[in-house]
Amino acid sequence: MIKIKVDDNIKSEIHKKHYTDVKDRFKDTCEKIMHIPKYTKLNNYLYDENDEIIGSKLKKLLIGSKNDLVEIIDEIGQISMEKNDPFENLYTKFTNRNWSKSLLNKLNVRVCPYCNRQYTFTLGSDGIRPQFDHYFPKSLFPYLAVSLYNVIPSCSICNSKKSNLDTSNNTKDLYYPYEDEFGLNVVFQTSSNTNEFLYWTGISNDFDIKLICKDEKQNRKVENLKKHLKIELLYKEHRDYVRDIIRNAVIYNDSRVDELLEQFPDLFQSKEEVLNSIFMNYTEKDSWGNRPLSKLTYDIYEEFKIFSSK
Repeated sequence: MIKIKVDDNIKSEIHKKHYTDVKDRFKDTCEKIMHIPKYTKLNNYLYDENDEIIGSKLKKLLIGSKNDLVEIIDEIGQISMEKNDPFENLYTKFTNRNWSKSLLNKLNVRVCPYCNRQYTFTLGSDGIRPQFDHYFPKSLFPYLAVSLYNVIPSCSICNSKKSNLDTSNNTKDLYYPYEDEFGLNVVFQTSSNTNEFLYWTGISNDFDIKLICKDEKQNRKVENLKKHLKIELLYKEHRDYVRDIIRNAVIYNDSRVDELLEQFPDLFQSKEEVLNSIFMNYTEKDSWGNRPLSKLTYDIYEEFKIFSSK
């Protein structure tokens, strides 16, 4: 739900290094599966009449966009991955190579893009790193196991919950982090269960948290996040955090924020910096990927700041 932003200045470098790192190993793997019947369509796709791999198609498979991968899937289809499949071994070796750690560092995905709930730091020398989710699951599309734009840095919960979900099926597709995001049309909202006054003043945590979609085009993806990644259920467990946001929104109304900005000019350069300090999180959209729960923080603050300003 938070978009992975790849700097244009390093995108070409990532493409070049990823292709260089995996292409020969991918070719070796293709030689191992050449005579396996279930991989016939993959062989037909990749090889020319002289049994040579077509370079342009190999590049498309390894560093192509999501649309490229969808076209490849349409042509080759599903192939069930079995135990000790050569492509599984290829992927395992990829994750153990220095390039996979460098890739994570260059992508700089600090928070899981699917849930925005957990940090995904990479400290390669200490063995700390996020998991790679395969947007198109490698259990169904093993030939995409090391495709650059099919590996998504994510937290362990989202990776395990998403698991083998066939996202190539239009009825089961999810947000694709390299292209999609919630933005302002999908929001977290609260509603009181009992005492309205205690709820609106941040005293009680007897309220519900729901994920609301205001854009029909995103409805299916939002519902799939709820169903398969349990996003809404997980966020309901953050009532104590939301209660603190509500309380701070009541205490620090617009006039109080302006007062702090004027009172501490050396500390704060903008209203956003004051809010970030109050809520210990980022409220500006471009920074939602820097800390967990930043999207939730923004949405709840926007919901309650109107009330706090009255």
